[in-house]
Amino acid sequence: MSLQKAYRKRQIKRLSVALFLGVSIVILLWLSVISGSNGVRIEETFQLFTCNDQLGMIVQAIRLPRALAALLVGMLLGLSGVVMQGVLRNPLASPFTLGISQAAGFGASLAIIVFETTLLDGWFSFLSIPLFAFLSSMLCSLLIIWLGKKVGMSPTVLILAGVGLGSLFHSGTMFLQYFTTEINAAATLFWTFGDLSKATYPILWILSAVFFISLVVLWSSHWKFDALGFGDESAFNKGVNVKTFRVSMLLFSSLCTALAVAFFGIIGFIGLVAPHMVRLVLGSAHSALIPLSALSGGVLLLGADWAARMMLYPTILPVGILTSFIGAPMLLYLLVSGKKIK
Repeated sequence: MSLQKAYRKRQIKRLSVALFLGVSIVILLWLSVISGSNGVRIEETFQLFTCNDQLGMIVQAIRLPRALAALLVGMLLGLSGVVMQGVLRNPLASPFTLGISQAAGFGASLAIIVFETTLLDGWFSFLSIPLFAFLSSMLCSLLIIWLGKKVGMSPTVLILAGVGLGSLFHSGTMFLQYFTTEINAAATLFWTFGDLSKATYPILWILSAVFFISLVVLWSSHWKFDALGFGDESAFNKGVNVKTFRVSMLLFSSLCTALAVAFFGIIGFIGLVAPHMVRLVLGSAHSALIPLSALSGGVLLLGADWAARMMLYPTILPVGILTSFIGAPMLLYLLVSGKKIK
C-alpha cells in the first residue's frame, strides 16, 4: 500500500469515528430532551417545534441544561484524561487516579462542614462549594507539580504523588465527616456522588469557554505530545522544553477537571476510559486523539446520565455512581483485551 493510500485510509477512519461520535451526541441529546418524569416520550419530539409553552419551559429550564452539562463535563474530563496520559506516558493517569477529584471532594466538605455554607443565603452560598472545590483541586495539582520538581518531574513520581495526595485529601474528607452533624455528612456524601441537575446557563457558558480555549491550546501542541511519547530525551531533541511543557499541560488539564468537578461533584472514570476507547481504534496520534477523546467523553457522560435517569425510573441515580459501575469493568476489559494500550 502506498503512503498516499495509507494516509487516505487513516483520514477516512478518523472521519468515520468523528461522525459516529457526533451522531451519537445528537441522538443522546434528543433522548435527554424527550425523557422526563413520564419516561421516554417520542411524541414530544414534534411538540418541541410547536408552541407548547409548558414543555418548552421544562426543556429550557431543566432537561436541556442538564444534557449540555453532561456533554461539556464529559468533554472536559476526556480532554483532561488524554493530556495527563500523554504528558505522564502512563495509561492509568486520569483526574481520578491523580487525586484531583478527591481534592475537590475535600474542598466541598470544607465549605459545607466548616463554613456551613448550606445555611447561608445569597451568592456566597451558591458559589462557595464550587469555589472551595476548585481551589482545593488546583492546590492538589500545584502540590503534585511541586513534589515532581523536587525529583526532576519524573512521570512515575508525579503519579505516585497524585495517588498519595488523593489518599490524604480523602482522609481529610472522612475526618471532617466524622465530627460533623448527620445533615452535613449527608450533604457532603451526596456531593461526591456527582449531580448534573444543578446545571444553569451561566455555568454552561463558563464551561464552554474553558473547553474551547483548552481544545485550541492542546490541539496546537499535539506534535509535542507525540514527541513526548518517545521519551523525554527524544522530545528535547525535537525542540520540546519537556519540564515546562509537562507543567503547563498538567495545569491546563487540572483546570479542566477542577471546573467540571467543582460545579457537579466527583464523576469518575470518564477521563480514564474515553482516551483509551479512541486509542484502541485510531492509535496514539494526538492530532486525532485530543479532539476525539473529548467527543468520546461527552458521549460517555451523556449516555451515562440518560441511563441514570431511565434505568430505575422513576428513581434517578446520581451519575457518578453509574460512571463508576460502568467505568471499572470497562477499564478492566480494556486492560485485558486492548493490546494497543501502551
